[in-house]
Amino acid sequence: MRNMMKPLALAGAVALLTTSSALALTVDEAIARNIEARGGAQKWKDIKSIEVSGEMTSWSKKAPFTLQRTSDGKYHLDSIQDEKKYEAGYDGQLAWWENAFMGEGARKMRGNDLSLLMRELDFPTPLFTYKDKGYEAKLIGEKEFEGADAIAIELKRTDGQVETWYLDPKSFLEIGRESQGSDFGRAVPQRTYFDDFRDVSGVKVPFRVESQWYTRERIMNVQKAQANVLLDDAVFKMPPPPGMAPFVPLAGDWRVAVSRKRGPNAPWQDSERTSHIESLLSGNLIQETYTGSEGADVLRTISYDRVRKVYRVTETSDTASHLDVAEGAIDDQKRIVVTNVPTGTTTSQFGMTFHGRMIITDITPDSFKIVEDYSTDGGKEWIEALKTSYTRVKK
Repeated sequence: MRNMMKPLALAGAVALLTTSSALALTVDEAIARNIEARGGAQKWKDIKSIEVSGEMTSWSKKAPFTLQRTSDGKYHLDSIQDEKKYEAGYDGQLAWWENAFMGEGARKMRGNDLSLLMRELDFPTPLFTYKDKGYEAKLIGEKEFEGADAIAIELKRTDGQVETWYLDPKSFLEIGRESQGSDFGRAVPQRTYFDDFRDVSGVKVPFRVESQWYTRERIMNVQKAQANVLLDDAVFKMPPPPGMAPFVPLAGDWRVAVSRKRGPNAPWQDSERTSHIESLLSGNLIQETYTGSEGADVLRTISYDRVRKVYRVTETSDTASHLDVAEGAIDDQKRIVVTNVPTGTTTSQFGMTFHGRMIITDITPDSFKIVEDYSTDGGKEWIEALKTSYTRVKK
């Protein structure tokens, strides 16, 4: 028995010595040891992007996922959760997600969901650059985490959020984090576990990340990891809302060639004007402003009604007394055709009722065309009255 106790006593002494040595460190020294364990600051500076993919367990169901991150803070997660599409991203300016639980289409992140995503952008963790970011770090000391000894470090971010990181006292790799999570926008405590660190291009990356909050759990089991992958910036940008993909890229200034016909047998009259187009409401509304040939300031909007599945174009001016509203869809020639026949926002003149039709066609990032027709028989016959050809003004 005595001989058996000697190895146990020695092991306990070594463990105590290791823990005591670790706890003798300052917070900066502990963080430095963590950075070194992850591969070292210099090697991480050489990493411009990380792409990991594998299997995610969410809502007790497994599905593939891909996570892409860059050293300058861009982020994109593409996954399936509960057999529904889940995608989240940050392009350096806008944080967004497409969450089927929250409705159709991509939208801006807000509230606690936004805060949660923004805290995931520090590359590779906030411990690497906490001083540069203005965060405050404090060594709490020895603390148990899920039954294991750990070195606890409290990190306070500039937004006031406080999280606790737990380091293994032997390897100095992180084993866990306590922070604020979000459950459909409601702030809840969250625990994250890190495990199975593997070498990827000379740095250490966790191949298992498990998050628990409220009654939820998400497990990311990485099957493949690559560093310095060439990533297309477009993947980080919010997808256009349903139906608006052709129009969102049209924001900017345009030179417009105009051909107008005053009557069915009148000659075409050519002129030029300029136009300014803005993408508003996260791309759900395109607004065009211009001054017409007769001096009227015109405001036109284009949107897509995802409930009724129709395009809608509105138009008014500083000389008009009503808002013209046209509705329609994409025809078999891939043109967007809208009329005010279904909306009844007509005009009357010379004892006749005039309906309008607009055809938007040949859309590219740098050019498109609009043809405007009118009808005096309720839309049975259409007479071409205005042709406009848009060319982007490049800066």
